[in-house]
Amino acid sequence: MNSSPDLVEDYLDQLYVSLRTTPREARRIIAEAEDHLRESVEAGLAAGLTEREAQEAAVSSFGSVRAVARAHARRFPPVAVLGELVLAAWKLGSIALLGVAGSGVVALIMNVLLGRQFVGGNPAISRPIPAARCHYWMSIWPAAHSCAQAAMLETSSDAVSLRMVALIPGLIALEGYVFARRFLRKRGWQGNVLPDGFVPTVAACLFGALTAGLTWSSFRAANYGMNGGPGTYLSGAIVTLAVAVCYVPALRRTLLRHAYG
Repeated sequence: MNSSPDLVEDYLDQLYVSLRTTPREARRIIAEAEDHLRESVEAGLAAGLTEREAQEAAVSSFGSVRAVARAHARRFPPVAVLGELVLAAWKLGSIALLGVAGSGVVALIMNVLLGRQFVGGNPAISRPIPAARCHYWMSIWPAAHSCAQAAMLETSSDAVSLRMVALIPGLIALEGYVFARRFLRKRGWQGNVLPDGFVPTVAACLFGALTAGLTWSSFRAANYGMNGGPGTYLSGAIVTLAVAVCYVPALRRTLLRHAYG
């Protein structure tokens, strides 16, 4: 049994990871490179070289991985790269706005199932409230027994109503993104300018970081009634976690593609 490494396979693996192009183009380049290398190995064997010597000669004559990858690297004008970054930010911004609206729905469910205090904060530990603000809140919530309770009710209500305002702008922004992308494609724009997996990576990291921050804030909010209760932040953390998880499969496919070709 021959346990010596296949230099051609090792070379192709390194080349695939180093290529900066679309997956389809990368597969084509790898297939052409393998055909050329295998033919060179066969020619070396026919000339009397050993398997190892033939592979070394084939790889050496083909060129270094860096040189080959650089020769096949896609060249994009700065405007194309900037445009793709704008579209990516547009898409993620639209999703973020819809996420804000979604957190309002989650906060509403928490108000119903867990009570307004879970979202609005504990009136018993609220800090002193200015007289003007107290009067304002009591005028909105006349049934409240104290300024602290009125503040809690107002916070729990705002966690729903103010966030739901983001629904319409989010839908408009997302529809605009889809329209812009279709319009550009009809004009011949191909896309695929950014590195493979760029958007899933940024989205998973961004929304994952937001999840961690909001979760930490939900623990701290338990000590500050005026800043809202745990539900104020936990409702947002649930939504950002869901968005981050939705991007995990695409990120995983990218990682597997680069790891195993």
